[in-house]
Amino acid sequence: MGQSVFEWRRGPRSAFTLGREAGVYALFLRNGATLAGLEPGDQGLLYIGLAANKNGLKGRCHFDARTQNHSPRKSLAVLLMKELNLLPVLIAKPNSSDTWGLDAPSDARLSAWMHANLELAIELCSDPEARETELIGRHQPPLNLAKCPQTDQHRRISNARAKVMRRLTEARRGNGSSIDGDKIPLRTSKSQVGTKPKPRAAYLVGAEMDTAEGIASRHGPNPKSYRQRLRASIAWYQKPQNWSFEVNSVEWRDMISVAERMSRLR
Repeated sequence: MGQSVFEWRRGPRSAFTLGREAGVYALFLRNGATLAGLEPGDQGLLYIGLAANKNGLKGRCHFDARTQNHSPRKSLAVLLMKELNLLPVLIAKPNSSDTWGLDAPSDARLSAWMHANLELAIELCSDPEARETELIGRHQPPLNLAKCPQTDQHRRISNARAKVMRRLTEARRGNGSSIDGDKIPLRTSKSQVGTKPKPRAAYLVGAEMDTAEGIASRHGPNPKSYRQRLRASIAWYQKPQNWSFEVNSVEWRDMISVAERMSRLR
């Protein structure tokens, strides 16, 4: 039997140089950090995971990843959706089940929050799957939605994640129609490169502000080229311009119009 998870080397993600070794890892809330709507485990324990593939621990731990592929990031995203103004997007996969993630600016904000508020702990081991199962069953971390009895807290997170997927899927079936007053953007996965893209809606999910980077990520133009086109096309442009405006404002609608024209020309 290995050490207790609370005895593992623990610290900020930047303190670790991870290799391709197999092992298990844990995510903790830092001392003094809080996560609204969540009661963490002992010493702030949030999640236990394993690294068993060829990329080992280097390919896991989630701090600078894409939310669409990582369960603990999705759980954090639904808990922090309003606080960080995160924008969920549907990831359409023609050869497997669709999923959801965050647009690029939202992924960056979530990663920054994780670096500022979470700590990582790791243990190298030869059988990470068995070790992970043992530890999850013992500690029942709140972000582990399998391999342990599910409390009301676990179920609330699972339901919130399912609700995001349901709203995005319903919006696609309605060609971007309104869900609770919001229109929802659609995004295609890398597996669809070379195929005809699905239509993308121009609107956000419950967001109050939008940026040029967010609009470019949803509509497809290169962000630098998009800002150049904005400077050339927008009558109200003044230097310096941060290109951040309220959703449905006149300025925001002008920016969406430019992005849509660029998208049609691609």
